[in-house]
Amino acid sequence: MNLRYALITMLFLSACSTTKVNYTPVTQQISEPPLNTSTETPIGGAMLKQGALTETKGIALAQKNNINNYTFSKGFYPQIGEDAEYTYHSYQMGLGLSGFGGLMITGGLLGPMQNDVVSLRATKGSNQLCVDRSMGAKACDTEIGYTRTTKPIVSEANFQQTLIYSGRVGDRIKVGYREFSGNNARPAFSNEVDYDLSQSMEIAYKGALIMVEEADNKKIRYTVIKNFNTD
Repeated sequence: MNLRYALITMLFLSACSTTKVNYTPVTQQISEPPLNTSTETPIGGAMLKQGALTETKGIALAQKNNINNYTFSKGFYPQIGEDAEYTYHSYQMGLGLSGFGGLMITGGLLGPMQNDVVSLRATKGSNQLCVDRSMGAKACDTEIGYTRTTKPIVSEANFQQTLIYSGRVGDRIKVGYREFSGNNARPAFSNEVDYDLSQSMEIAYKGALIMVEEADNKKIRYTVIKNFNTD
């Protein structure tokens, strides 16, 4: 009896929401800076970066927006789907973290109702935002508005290698190597190396080849001849 009731409830909730879930963020290969181009990087900056970057479309709220007592914080709301008229966006619960937007928790009678919010719906060609709910009519307004944008996100597909300039002591420069999976550094694949420029102005690491033009404790100017996996 309980199982039958649960199934009927799930079907009812699905029927009430119009949220589409049909969007996949784009993962692309990056290789920076361009080969054979003189480049300047400050101390602590990435001299060389290669790997995969995942970006997602979404909307950004410049300030919090109260839509019929549903309060959304400022921040980025990733797209999860779209149709001919609308895009649909996910949210975090509470005050959003890392620049992402969230449905802010409130007490009183509204608290339990927050569980019925399926997505934040943005109307194409206008500033209208709607709360797409699993039960009841949608709540909409155009008071605050939004901007459409893209944002890098953490993904299992993200793997990056980078060389970081750490400064110069005498004729020697220090360079850090880092590998990142998702948004996390891989400690076992991090290393610090130094190079004697009096011996050679070319430095190499894991297949990458760089010609150093000038370096001090503020910046380095160089040309990438080969990236980590280029011939």
